[in-house]
Amino acid sequence: MIFKKLTMKNFRVFNGEHSLDLQPKKDGLLSKPIILFGGLNGAGKTSILTAIRLLLLGRRALSSIPNNKEYADYLSQQLNNKAKKEDNSAKASISLAFTHTHQGKHGVFTITRTWGVDGKEKISFEHADEDSNLTSEQIQSVISEMIPPGIGDLFFFDGEKIAELAEDDTGVYLKEAVQKLLGLDIIERLNIDLDIYLNKESEGKASATIQKEITDLQKQKESFKAEAEAYKEQANELYPKITSLRFEMSQIEKSIQERGGAFAITRDEEKGKQKSLEREIDTIKGKVLHELDGAFPLSLAPNAINGLFQQLAKEKELKAKQSFNEHFLAQTEKLATTLSSALAADEVQVNELLKTYMESEGRTNAEGTINLDISDREFHQLESLRDDASESKARLSNTLSELTAAESDLDSLTLRIQRAPDEKELIGLYERLRELDKAVAKEKDVYKDVLQKAQTSMAKALELAKRLEKLFNQQKNEKSLQKAVARVSSTQGALQEFSKQLTQLRVAQLEELFALAYRKLARKEDLKLTAKINPETFDVALVDLDGMEINRKSLSAGEKQIFAFAILEALGKLSGKVLPVVVDTPLGRLDSKHRDKLIKHYFPEAGEQVILLSTDTEVDADFYSILQPEVSHAFEINFDEATRCSSVTEGYFWENEKAEIA
Repeated sequence: MIFKKLTMKNFRVFNGEHSLDLQPKKDGLLSKPIILFGGLNGAGKTSILTAIRLLLLGRRALSSIPNNKEYADYLSQQLNNKAKKEDNSAKASISLAFTHTHQGKHGVFTITRTWGVDGKEKISFEHADEDSNLTSEQIQSVISEMIPPGIGDLFFFDGEKIAELAEDDTGVYLKEAVQKLLGLDIIERLNIDLDIYLNKESEGKASATIQKEITDLQKQKESFKAEAEAYKEQANELYPKITSLRFEMSQIEKSIQERGGAFAITRDEEKGKQKSLEREIDTIKGKVLHELDGAFPLSLAPNAINGLFQQLAKEKELKAKQSFNEHFLAQTEKLATTLSSALAADEVQVNELLKTYMESEGRTNAEGTINLDISDREFHQLESLRDDASESKARLSNTLSELTAAESDLDSLTLRIQRAPDEKELIGLYERLRELDKAVAKEKDVYKDVLQKAQTSMAKALELAKRLEKLFNQQKNEKSLQKAVARVSSTQGALQEFSKQLTQLRVAQLEELFALAYRKLARKEDLKLTAKINPETFDVALVDLDGMEINRKSLSAGEKQIFAFAILEALGKLSGKVLPVVVDTPLGRLDSKHRDKLIKHYFPEAGEQVILLSTDTEVDADFYSILQPEVSHAFEINFDEATRCSSVTEGYFWENEKAEIA
């Protein structure tokens, strides 16, 4: 398959019609497989990948398969906004012309999908030898034959898909891809068909009474299944209504919030807090006044107080010396008598000596002025007052902090009360909110009731299916059916064995293809790594030269991406499909060495046609010069801020700039 031309009209960021030539060109006999698209983030690269995926995969292009309404909503969102504003009846369309060989017929096929603002899609299919009057389902079926479901993800992917695969430690993605590639789902369908065949045989061999019972049960079962499907459809129609009501509720809640509704709700409560705070502030102010009336003022003059106590201490010492002198002089004569007697000296002379000494030395020690002359009791009272002043200062500091905090709270509270609108202004919104809340509750009850009915009908259908299965099993025991049962059992056994052998064979091939791809893309130090795939769980383990498994979680983000590219390349080759490869922004998480590997060894060899969608930092000037020999032609996508739309011109970033300068 080779894509020839992609045409987009009013699709996402592309207003009007844009046709892109995707046919790879040749340089002599050498083909150039790469068609390079350059665009900055948001320019429209993903729109091109989305257009191709949507054209070929339909609703399966989305991450989860949507129901009819979800798919219509999705398509409506893909219609260009500018086109919708200018024309309410504007249509979007995407069209892809490609060459392909289908059922032995080679030629050009063209698929076109068209829809309007309602999202109702119309698919057309053009080919010289194909019926042009196919229904949409038939056209999608033909496309699915060309690109089986699940295969598209291996050829048309973006950086997010690469990251998703790289981070997938569960093996679910790989298991699903491998099962589809190996055709194991077909074997499963064959098993189901054999069971149906056996049931038909059992039905044909049964007595008239049992046949009638089987027929009646099958009719009842189908009736209950149809009833269950109808209830499910009804539930699907109800759910958007609930969503719509919830959305309206969220808008009203937002409006109430923006208008200070939250303050209005608590306004009375806030006023109560305001009065309480005012009382608390008055109490704190009383504490402040109490401290100011006490010893606190002494703490304001610490130097003076210290000087006062130093002076009092000196005076206390001086008074003690003076008291001693007076007491000594009073005892001088008695002391002179004692000394003269003991020393056999003249008593008059000793007495004179003592008086002379006290008059000279004692006077010197006791000199000074006593100004304050306070008693010891008064001194201790002053000491106590000084200590109280220090404690009062600390208490006052804490009290003032409490006062500041309380006043700040009061200011905030006052502001909130002032901002709060009168609840009457919001009463209409609150009433509507309550109405919506009741409506949502009512719709939810209806929705649950319908789902319950669907569940009940399906349970009845399953019960009837069990009764039918029991009847069929009874018939299988009849001799006339034993041969058919034996044939089916033998065939199913052979299919199971075939499935097992096929899985082991293809898993071994996948391991080999993966190892080749990984060695081609990995750095030198990783070249000796191989892969081991579990045929039951499809977990992929990287194994080093010593046979030890490497924890994938320990790989860097870039290494995981290289791992994912290798898996995709291996799966693509294993599928045997020759399809174009479309890759959107694949290099964002890679370092320069890994990018170099991909530029040199992945994109040029990924397929006969590789559509690469890149930013100017992913495929920069250096990488472009490496890639250029393989580039058939390039496009640049330019986003116009004024119109919020994009256009496509031939060329690539700086190549266009060079051309303009020249």
